[in-house]
Amino acid sequence: MKNSYKLTTAGAALLLAATSGYSQSADKFYLNVDAGAAFQQDVTINTPINGPGSVKFDTGFRAGVELGYNFNQSFAAELEAGIIRNTINQAGNQQLSSIGANAELDQIPLLVNGIYKFPLKGAFKPYVGVGAGMMVGIFDSSKVTGLFNSAFPVSRTDFNSTDYTFAYQAELGFKYSLSKYIDLGLAYKFVGTTDHSWTDNNTNLKTDGTMTHAIIATVTWRF
Repeated sequence: MKNSYKLTTAGAALLLAATSGYSQSADKFYLNVDAGAAFQQDVTINTPINGPGSVKFDTGFRAGVELGYNFNQSFAAELEAGIIRNTINQAGNQQLSSIGANAELDQIPLLVNGIYKFPLKGAFKPYVGVGAGMMVGIFDSSKVTGLFNSAFPVSRTDFNSTDYTFAYQAELGFKYSLSKYIDLGLAYKFVGTTDHSWTDNNTNLKTDGTMTHAIIATVTWRF
């Protein structure tokens, strides 16, 4: 009986220690997913013959995932990947839809972020962050013949190319803890890039860097 009591006590102590150790490390790592609207600023397209012209975008979307690590209650680091998609509605003074043309820009941010969380008590958690890394830019267009002739020669109707640029990011938002492991939140993200240069079949297209504003909803799981 005594041995059984000792074993039960020891087992309970070990289980308590294991549970305590897990709870202390459970909120170190977290996975965050987010999605929302993306607002792309106008960019300047550069052509050697016709000179610069403006490219205007429709409202698009941004979605992403971040794997993070909490160093303490205030500081965290993240690895981020995602997708930003915006269609182009106007190049220069020409509405693409009016000539049956279409074009879109897909951007894939690959970033390392630093996050500062304001040390407030309670479930409400405001934060700010900065990041840097690489942007994969995919420009795709169809039936754009005649627009900025030197960039899109008459002999070409389709253009598809990918380039890689430096990217930088700033963000601010808040999260609200629903439970020990789940947060819901809302955030604003701004991401910018250096100048773009796309080439397809000896046709080169250059634009200024892109600047994208996004309002996103977030879900965070700590583990």
